[in-house]
Amino acid sequence: MQIGSVRSLLELLDNADYRGATMFRGQTRDWSLLPSIGRYPAVVDGYDDWRGFHDDIIARFLQLGHPFLSEYPKSGPESWVVGQHHGLPTRLLDTTTNPLKGLFFAVNNPAEDADDGVLWIFSYTDWREDLKEEHRKFWDNELVPILPPQLTPRLMAQEGAFICYPLPKDCKPLKPVDKFNQANLSLYKIVVPAATKATLRHELAVLGVQYRLLFPDLDGVARGIRLTELES
Repeated sequence: MQIGSVRSLLELLDNADYRGATMFRGQTRDWSLLPSIGRYPAVVDGYDDWRGFHDDIIARFLQLGHPFLSEYPKSGPESWVVGQHHGLPTRLLDTTTNPLKGLFFAVNNPAEDADDGVLWIFSYTDWREDLKEEHRKFWDNELVPILPPQLTPRLMAQEGAFICYPLPKDCKPLKPVDKFNQANLSLYKIVVPAATKATLRHELAVLGVQYRLLFPDLDGVARGIRLTELES
């Protein structure tokens, strides 16, 4: 499937026959669909397994970042969300419940305009809304869509959600999310042709889907100016 305009995306979604709710993930290139921690297979070799690697990264983040946390995470999963929000590699795969905001992340960087982008659609019938520790059995055994409390202004602005990856008890390279086979989760990929990216950025900006509004802070304002007025 391909799209070349916001209208074509909305028409595609309107005609789709998904089994449940949906999440969306835009990528400026068709990179392997992995959580951010999966980009470090060489580092994990120094650990017993991926779970130990992930737990160590989270523990170090909480230890060093404690003075800067306005509220300390109440559970392990909540600390994953906070860490992911601040750029820490975690077992979470970023998504959004808003298709236009997902599309934004497929086209937002003019430096990637020479390559096709992709918009992944996750259709799911089972999910978690709380981040309580007692649900760990779910995190460790299957892909789990998470609709968390909107803990930060950025998460709220992006209508953020996540796919939690079941880290294995070994150090082998992680399997891409689209290679899993789960009855409660279906994936669809839409190609965003390189030639349409600039037009899509303009259409999304007119609709209010732009960098400074999805990243509601000074960094977002500055980067939005750079992308739209200097590098577009």
